[in-house]
Amino acid sequence: MIIDLLINKTKHMKHLFLICTILLLCNFLGFSQSFVWKIKGKGTEFYIGGSIHILRDQDYPLPKEFYEAYDQSDVLTTELDMNEMKNPSNSIKMQQALIFQDDRTLSGVLSKDVYYKLDSVSNAMGVNLKLMEKLKPSMVVISLSFQSLQKLGVTTEGVDTHFTEKAVNDKKSRLFLESFDEQLGFIKDMGEGNEDEFVLYSIEDIEKNEEVFTDLLENWKKGQQELLNDQLLEFKSNYPDVYNTLVLKRNNNWMMLLEKYMDTAEIEFVVVGAMHLVGKDGLLAQLKKKGYEVSQL
Repeated sequence: MIIDLLINKTKHMKHLFLICTILLLCNFLGFSQSFVWKIKGKGTEFYIGGSIHILRDQDYPLPKEFYEAYDQSDVLTTELDMNEMKNPSNSIKMQQALIFQDDRTLSGVLSKDVYYKLDSVSNAMGVNLKLMEKLKPSMVVISLSFQSLQKLGVTTEGVDTHFTEKAVNDKKSRLFLESFDEQLGFIKDMGEGNEDEFVLYSIEDIEKNEEVFTDLLENWKKGQQELLNDQLLEFKSNYPDVYNTLVLKRNNNWMMLLEKYMDTAEIEFVVVGAMHLVGKDGLLAQLKKKGYEVSQL
């Protein structure tokens, strides 16, 4: 994802929301299902897998179902072309989008109470919030969240990056669901107009990273969607605007592209953030509603 560029450009920066990014995945034997599905219809098929955008070194190799889907496919589809991260002009775009270009400041766009809570969290992590005054709230929580996760041993290479590297080495065809500018727009707009709400939710994430990390890991190992679905429902209920921007709008856009795969002779392996697969608005539910056969590997 585009947030990998944030990490490469500035240390300790990575976060959308915990439930969106920290669905860790380990190679445990003996579980019959994984976060990979086969989608069949119209005489053709493709695979779709839930990506965890950051992983630990010990989480490799991934469960065998991911590699089976990759080996059976002719095309790898990811959210974004990872090579766009290397373009220097995109680094400049990122800075311009996530840093206030006018007289606004972090303390100015947040209420006093919310700023105080954010300051308390950052101080506990050894971060001086005053040094972030010109950063937009989305950039601040990206930085703080990834810093809090580093103690759990996470790195910047997730499922999507892993398979992108394999596809490049294997000379496998690649497609993308979003452009760099589109994904940057989603990140830039996170919390826009609802800064207090956005920061409060992010603070809750930061404070419970380890607990949620462990719970999600256990559910992920078993191929279970219930915990993530429950958290998405809570997320949607409490923060509908952010949910619509990060999840619903993107899912709907991607569905139009996924349906076109049913008209191709090639078999695609689609790798997207795991949050996009579950729930009634998720890609799996939408594909089932369209009449496609959805089977978990």
